[in-house]
Amino acid sequence: MRFRGQARRDAAAFYLTQIAKGILAGELSVQSGQEQTIVATAEFMTVDIEVRQRKRATRVEVKLRWPRRSLMRGAGKRRGPSEPSAP
Repeated sequence: MRFRGQARRDAAAFYLTQIAKGILAGELSVQSGQEQTIVATAEFMTVDIEVRQRKRATRVEVKLRWPRRSLMRGAGKRRGPSEPSAP
């Protein structure tokens, strides 16, 4: 999914704040029109920030990468001796 649009500085900051809250909560939800994507975030991630300044515009790219994990609640819980392990 990709979102692209124009926004005022305060609106852009709001969007980034909401993304940060989702990352901290462990689940990021992004909606564009009728399409919604929900991804679980990992404890550790790779952060790549690039700033480019040119004559006509400045660009800041922020990329976050992390290994995929399950969205199931309790997926990281330890299993007791009576619970079967997954194959």
